[in-house]
Amino acid sequence: MHLLIACVLAVLATLIYFAPTMIAHRRMRQEAARLLLFNLFLGWTFTGWFGALSYVTRSRETDVRSAENAARERRWMRQQKSRSHL
Repeated sequence: MHLLIACVLAVLATLIYFAPTMIAHRRMRQEAARLLLFNLFLGWTFTGWFGALSYVTRSRETDVRSAENAARERRWMRQQKSRSHL
C-alpha cells in the first residue's frame, strides 16, 4: 500500500513539475521544446518553475494586437503613397 501511494505521489509530482511544458505543448507554442529544456534544467528552482509557468500563461493578445497595428500602419502608409502619386 505504501508503494502505491509513493508511486501515485511520484506521478503527481512529475506532472506538476512539467506542467509548464504540458501547457506550452497544448497551446501549440513554437517554443515548447525550448521550454521543455528550460523546465528540465531550471524547473527545480521555484524561480525557474514560476518563470516558465508565467511565460507560458502570459496573454498572447498583446502580440496579436501588435501585429494588427503593424498591418494597419502598413496599409495606411500604402494609401498615403498612392494618394501622393495621383
